[in-house]
Amino acid sequence: MKILRPHEVVSSIFQIDYERLLCSGKRAIIFDLDNTLGPRKSTQLEAQVFTLLGSLKGMGFHVGILTNRRNITNNLSINRLAEDYPLVHRASKPARGGFLFLLDKLDALPKEAVMVGDRIFTDIFGANRLGIYSIRICST
Repeated sequence: MKILRPHEVVSSIFQIDYERLLCSGKRAIIFDLDNTLGPRKSTQLEAQVFTLLGSLKGMGFHVGILTNRRNITNNLSINRLAEDYPLVHRASKPARGGFLFLLDKLDALPKEAVMVGDRIFTDIFGANRLGIYSIRICST
């Protein structure tokens, strides 16, 4: 089924051609947290993740985080992310609500947005059914 197929598949957030996305009219990037920005249930993210997010912001992208993770308290990396980027946790992906709420925060329409995540039935399906360009992180 087409709605379950990502537009792109890469092995890491560092392999995405962000310049091409920007040139194609994308202006907002939504990242999943677990197995996308860092390992599942990680309490720390690598410094290069923060560097990448900062450079995307510098390119003119609006960047946000959308996660189904429930507990984000006492997590320094996530708290640091939330200081600089809109972060929605307990998003109940693939439900539309979290996506739409974050798009509003990013001042972007679905056709201007990109969802980057690892899970077909939450990240990719949720994005595709709203018309958000989807990129799957698949490290295997």
